[in-house]
Amino acid sequence: MVSIVTKKIKGHEYIYLVDSIREGKRVIQKSVKYIGKKRPVSQEEFECMKLSYKNNDWILNEFNDELSYNDHNDMKIASNNYRNYLKGLDKVSREKEREKFLSIFISNSNAIEGSTLTIKDTFNFLFEDIVPKGHKKKELFMASNLLKAWHYVEENHNKLPTHSDLLKLHELVNRDIETEKTLGKYKIVQNYIGDVHTTSYLFAEEKTDQLLKWIKKAFQGINDFEVAFQSHAQFEIVHPFVDGNGRVGRLLLNWLLLYKGNMPLAIPVKKRADYITSLDNSRKGKIEAICNFCLKEYLKQYKFM
Repeated sequence: MVSIVTKKIKGHEYIYLVDSIREGKRVIQKSVKYIGKKRPVSQEEFECMKLSYKNNDWILNEFNDELSYNDHNDMKIASNNYRNYLKGLDKVSREKEREKFLSIFISNSNAIEGSTLTIKDTFNFLFEDIVPKGHKKKELFMASNLLKAWHYVEENHNKLPTHSDLLKLHELVNRDIETEKTLGKYKIVQNYIGDVHTTSYLFAEEKTDQLLKWIKKAFQGINDFEVAFQSHAQFEIVHPFVDGNGRVGRLLLNWLLLYKGNMPLAIPVKKRADYITSLDNSRKGKIEAICNFCLKEYLKQYKFM
């Protein structure tokens, strides 16, 4: 049984997450995690601790493809078709295509998190130096920060991401939004997605490490697209940062697509409800939900006549 136990050391009280294990007639208490100085712990926070300790926040138990060979092939063809289209363009036109994609990706990724900048606003602000009127400073920071984070992905996607890379992405995404106390650092307090429990902050770094190791092995066992899609769902369950998890998670998804030479994906805000539902279903063990959602959006994004 998992519980929270208070220990008194040199006159000070500290709390620990403890598991009581029965060995014959004896019950042995095993310290799982040091929580900190004695303080109130809410029931919700405790449930997150139990969730993570029991590994119920981990859905990637096997290396299985959830989509068909034809689905994988269709996405690869779509990616290659767009790549060939880009090759046929002159240098200036290719850059225009890049700016178009980034305006779409940045606007939509931020809009999923509440930004009101349109695709046109985002393009004008990032590439034409035109500051849109009627928007909060935070929305402008979100746009310029996500562009800087994308530059980092472009410069580093030829290798697998590391802890340092994820922390750097978070730092870039939330610069001037979070304080230095949490910027570029794993969460040190509990967060939630509405009323949905995420990985306990006590386990955030080790669960992220588990994910990075899974990604490395998964590329040897399942389809490249599936590695990106499935790991995205797991990242959002872990929710390793105080804020910015959705934006960093979508950057990680695209890092993994680019790593294998595939075109990136911009999840549209108009599909936000379907997107959130696919993540919720994945959290409940139906990992095929996020795969099917991303498949549909990917083929729609790169549809050629």
